[in-house]
Amino acid sequence: MSTKIVTCMGPGAYDSYGRAFVESWVKYWPADMLLDVWVHDAPLFAVPDARVNIRSLNDLDAFKKLKSVLGGSDGPSLQYSFKAIAIANSVTPELDWIAFVDADTETFFEIDEKLLAEVFDAEQDLTYLWRKAVSESEGSWFAFNLRTPQGASLAADFYGLYVSLEFKHFQKQHDNAILDRLVTIHRAHGLRIKNLSEGALGLDAFHQSVLGAYMIHYKGPNKTTISNPGLGVPTRYNTLCELLRFSIEALGRADIVEVGTWNGSRAIHMAETAFQSGLSKVTYVGFDTFDDGNDRQHEGHTKPHASAEFVQRRLSIYKEHVARKGLNFDFMLVRGNTLTTLAAMQPPEASFAYIDGGHSVETVRSDYAALAHVPYVVFDDIIQEPEPGAPDGPRTIFNELTAPRQLIQTPDAYLGLSQTISLGLVVREGYAMPPARRQQIVVRPVDSVDKSEQVQHIKCNTAAIPKWMEAYQAHERTALLVSAGPTLSKYLDDIRAKQEAGATIFAVKHAFPILKAAGITPDYTVVLDPRPIEGRSTHGIVRTTLFDELLAGDKFLIATMTHPSVREWLEVRGAALYGWHAHTQLHVENKLAEFQKGLVIGGGTCAATRLPMLAFVMGFRRLTFYGYDFFYEEDTKQEDIKQELMRISIEGGAQPGEIILNMSKAGEGAGVGFLTTGELVAAMQDLAQLTKWLMANQLSVDFVGEGAGAQIWRFASANYHLPGEYADRPPGH
Repeated sequence: MSTKIVTCMGPGAYDSYGRAFVESWVKYWPADMLLDVWVHDAPLFAVPDARVNIRSLNDLDAFKKLKSVLGGSDGPSLQYSFKAIAIANSVTPELDWIAFVDADTETFFEIDEKLLAEVFDAEQDLTYLWRKAVSESEGSWFAFNLRTPQGASLAADFYGLYVSLEFKHFQKQHDNAILDRLVTIHRAHGLRIKNLSEGALGLDAFHQSVLGAYMIHYKGPNKTTISNPGLGVPTRYNTLCELLRFSIEALGRADIVEVGTWNGSRAIHMAETAFQSGLSKVTYVGFDTFDDGNDRQHEGHTKPHASAEFVQRRLSIYKEHVARKGLNFDFMLVRGNTLTTLAAMQPPEASFAYIDGGHSVETVRSDYAALAHVPYVVFDDIIQEPEPGAPDGPRTIFNELTAPRQLIQTPDAYLGLSQTISLGLVVREGYAMPPARRQQIVVRPVDSVDKSEQVQHIKCNTAAIPKWMEAYQAHERTALLVSAGPTLSKYLDDIRAKQEAGATIFAVKHAFPILKAAGITPDYTVVLDPRPIEGRSTHGIVRTTLFDELLAGDKFLIATMTHPSVREWLEVRGAALYGWHAHTQLHVENKLAEFQKGLVIGGGTCAATRLPMLAFVMGFRRLTFYGYDFFYEEDTKQEDIKQELMRISIEGGAQPGEIILNMSKAGEGAGVGFLTTGELVAAMQDLAQLTKWLMANQLSVDFVGEGAGAQIWRFASANYHLPGEYADRPPGH
């Protein structure tokens, strides 16, 4: 079989991460395989191996044509669009397969026949990485079978859409989106596809595929970190790691036992959490039947089995990766049914245990008995009420326990059930219990796109935005902060009158068309969405239609993390843009030169919870909130929006200012509480945190309406007393 690997490197890539890619490829890939490295806008380099060919994209007319319509050398619109050009110009008549691998990848194990048979499967026309969580492939790996008409035709069409510039007619123009569109068309004509990441959870498909047992695909601006294990995964896995973080704060160590290791993703997620908590050593013992399997119906399993060899190698690579940073990940995997393996072994010296193995009553009882000595134990997959198809073991055993416990409901669905999954935390006597949760508000912002893509957005937008926000002294004018909740329409006359009286309107983008339709032009519309202008928002609205009523000169405060396609859309329509940088985890972890230009402004995870901070920077101390509802109308249909509907009620906690969110299924208790989604719950959490800042800065605050925002403010500000106005009298009068 004649096979070639193709990759691309831009300015600075070889010295930053490309050298590791090339050197590890030379060391571990088969001697009869070829590698083409296409370099653009950077000097070529030499590699002393005849299999490696270093070539210049800048010499290709097709690349020059593509670059002329996409702009600069390192903007994301160019970076994610030239793979087709490189692949097509690497094809030679004798090739059977051609594959693209991202250059920020490093190989750790010899590429053997077992892997080659998987990724270059002669019975398939294409192998790639599909991400169910976002209904989109991951562009870090894809391979075409050039010996089949279907595979060769797909590769030719992939090139053709770019070289003809036809790709410009598509809503999404980056390489994996274009490939996905072509796959949909070609599949109808017999294209055979192999998804290498079948069953993967979240956005990181690469490491959950067979490739993860041989390589690391790095992320981050310096390509030294792995993909965030919590990005796009079910909510409860991030909650699990919050509980682990609490146990670390209480005990000062992370000695973890997991029953149900599966593909190793949670092991890495928990280890990353522990290292981010400041620990330099993590021990992990994982139990699973692995490829031996068990009685899936009896034990209630739904995930595909992972092989012990795959997980062993994946965790070994992770161990070496963190060791380079001076960290120690000491792990052991135990293969077999825990009724015999865990029950028979010496109780592990653990600080934290996660039980997510077999779900029968017999197995869960045995697993907990072997781990009852552990200070913190978490049960997964508790379905609170009996229901056909629901696992009985976690609920039954958790309810039998008399030790201090906490039940944590999540929005995560269990296959085929009407109830959502709960976690069950058990704490041994004498150890601290985390604060009561029932979905208690804890703000831990998570970026909605990968950090490396954010960096490209920031670089591209910072270079292109001509004007920037400025900070101003405090003044007496009022800011009207307008979100797009259902109650907004009731108060349009009030907003109009206050603007005419001198108030300044700051609006989110979804409120922009509502205000415009009422004859109101916001003074500033705030945009910070890192997703492309094409497609529908999570509210089910086509993004481009939000700006149909835009007039030349309308002012927008645009965060540099915004997708460049949004900026370009606004620019061509004559909008006046003023740049700023959104303070996110990316800003904490990186000191980009771009942050030296313009203001870095904090706030929550969405535009609505950034508005108060933006107004504050511009000198406003009197804030009136409209449309901060964070709910959907009762007649909203699930098929009309992207995220799962749920019902939330809000109550005050035992401590002053404490907010608790109680969750139920969307179909329960109609008219009680708020019909909402996970994204809007995150906004509620942001707002609850923000209320502390509003009060600490002694701002004049008014929430108009009866939405969730108004309720949160009411509970949070119960003991808040705004200082009186200065009235030309001496202090203490």
